[in-house]
Amino acid sequence: MTVSQSYSNARDDSSRPIVGGGIAVVALPFETVFEGSNGRYYTDWQVRHRLRTDEWTFCMQQRTPHRRLVETDDDALLLLVPIEPEELPAGREIRVSGCRARVVDTRRVPSA
Repeated sequence: MTVSQSYSNARDDSSRPIVGGGIAVVALPFETVFEGSNGRYYTDWQVRHRLRTDEWTFCMQQRTPHRRLVETDDDALLLLVPIEPEELPAGREIRVSGCRARVVDTRRVPSA
């Protein structure tokens, strides 16, 4: 099932989930969702942010198939492969706040 909503309606609703459990809603703050070799998921906004803040260092990119390799701040290599937002597993959703979009694991209980 696909649900559409314009970005103008969603941008004022802080941290509103827009993708999760196979239901997708169109929004502008992200174009690509990546599955990491660490089992986590990232939007292109999260990837750009981590590269800009030097949390990650770009290593290389392959075009066919499209993949990116980055080095994390703990010196580990992380392979990022693009997936369709609808392919996010249940319990993961994309939340938009302003022009930021991030993948959130809703199955985790916040630490006290």
